[in-house]
Amino acid sequence: MNNFSRYKTELLLLLLVAVFSLPFAGQAFHIDDRLYLEVAEHALEKPFFPYDYPLLFEGLEAPDGASHSHLPLTVYYMAFIMLVTGGGQEWIFHFFFMIFPLIAAFSFHNLASRYVSNPMIAVFLLLSAPAFLTLGHNLMTDIPMLAFWLLALDRYMRILEGDGNRRDLVILSIALLCSAFISMLTMGLVILLASGLIVRKLRPSSYSPLPGSDPSGVEVKTGYSPPAWVWWVILLLPVLLWIAWYGRAWLHYDRFVLANTLMHMDKRNTLELSLVGTKLLSFLLNIGGIFCFPILIWAGLRKKTEWVSAAIILAGSLAAPFLFLSEWAFKDKMLFSLFLATGIILFMEMTKLSAGLEVKNLVLLFWFLGILLTCLVLFYSGSARYVLLALPPVILVITRKAAFLFQSEGRFRTAGILLLTMALLYALPISWADYEFAEGYRTNASQLCNKYSSPERTVWFTGEWGFRHYMAENGARIIARNSTDAVPGDIIIKPYIASPWVTLYDGDQYCRLVEQVPVITTLPLRILDFSSHAGFYSSGWGLLPFGWTSGSHWEWFNVFEVTAEYDRPVPEAEKHW
Repeated sequence: MNNFSRYKTELLLLLLVAVFSLPFAGQAFHIDDRLYLEVAEHALEKPFFPYDYPLLFEGLEAPDGASHSHLPLTVYYMAFIMLVTGGGQEWIFHFFFMIFPLIAAFSFHNLASRYVSNPMIAVFLLLSAPAFLTLGHNLMTDIPMLAFWLLALDRYMRILEGDGNRRDLVILSIALLCSAFISMLTMGLVILLASGLIVRKLRPSSYSPLPGSDPSGVEVKTGYSPPAWVWWVILLLPVLLWIAWYGRAWLHYDRFVLANTLMHMDKRNTLELSLVGTKLLSFLLNIGGIFCFPILIWAGLRKKTEWVSAAIILAGSLAAPFLFLSEWAFKDKMLFSLFLATGIILFMEMTKLSAGLEVKNLVLLFWFLGILLTCLVLFYSGSARYVLLALPPVILVITRKAAFLFQSEGRFRTAGILLLTMALLYALPISWADYEFAEGYRTNASQLCNKYSSPERTVWFTGEWGFRHYMAENGARIIARNSTDAVPGDIIIKPYIASPWVTLYDGDQYCRLVEQVPVITTLPLRILDFSSHAGFYSSGWGLLPFGWTSGSHWEWFNVFEVTAEYDRPVPEAEKHW
């Protein structure tokens, strides 16, 4: 690629990211954004110990947040944004966080060029995937983590294929360390890179591209090849970082802080058989429903045997909800069937990568299966967030599978362009539904606090996510599960789905219901909703990655007035583990 073509490609990637990101720059802080903002504020005061402050989460108090499962790279970045801008407006943070979709897009384009003939299509499918597009508009760790994984794998494949240099090795090391300073899930990336090295050593000539890839990729190149010990030192860097980080935490807090995290996982019974089955089902529904426009997967089927297999899978997926989910509405059963059948077909396509034991194919397969195993073993629910790291290998296989639709002439190219357009039109409403979901907390928190705040009483609330951020911003106070601070005349406001908790004042003896205020949205799509079984952020709300409204209110705020002082013994405070 000459310089002009490279600059044109880079400009197009920049424009794509801007087009997908800027319309959502004003999104309200959402889900766990609030928690990261809180830690970032404390990082400005205690940069070496950002979690060293009394924590109240889901109504339970803890002396500090050191057992938080994520490391603080994005927290430090948010603290830097606060420091240089002096403000906390949503658009400022979202603008600065555009760097992560940019890293992901550029890295994935380079990586995809080793697998498919038109990597720009793969990038478009990545950026327009509902999972990526929706999660790209918050401040959580998911997109930053994915971006550094892609950057590391891009440089890794360059070196492994013989067209890299020492600079690529340095960038690989930095990407690994950045990812490791976000989450210990980076151990999966370390294992993935090590597996590729081992297979490469066992099969040094195992290089042929996936169908639909650039034939020039067949050539074995002889470029920079670091000695084996250099590779293993690089792969050891994340481990050394974790030892240093948690070692200094041990010295400061006089305990192994991850022990509490492990106890929390044990409390949630992450390996209980029925829960593992739920997580597997959620994984398949997520990759089938929000990794790509489902029809694109079916359009990629060409052989008769593929269509027969797909028909059998669809028949089984159609029968399943009618046999086991009889209480679901018909439209929810249809979404379940479509997503499940598509997810199973994608899973089968991924397993085909084992044919031939080729290094590039096996990297994708190990990548996909590693994320699946992580979802089944480590997490206590299914979620689009947890599955996101499996998106790039799936997109590469989808692009390969549907490559014939994007040929340069005839009806296939027209069909391919049409399907890409439909993929975007499929993703935008899902992402906008999430945008409205977040906005509902910002708007209603302001209106409720303005309505009920007065010098004579305190407005209290329970709940998490953006609701908590905006209630506190508007002067309301959070009430813990065992708090007795509320007095007669005070107001307690609770959401229905934003992780509310039971307080000592619950019940007719101490409170009376004043009103219920529903969240109003324009689109009928739901991201989290018990009644339509939507569980984008957690399968605890529903199995489907998104749902269609049931017609009833899906989120509302219960406003209570305290009528009597709490006069019973205060129970012993619970813990998160």
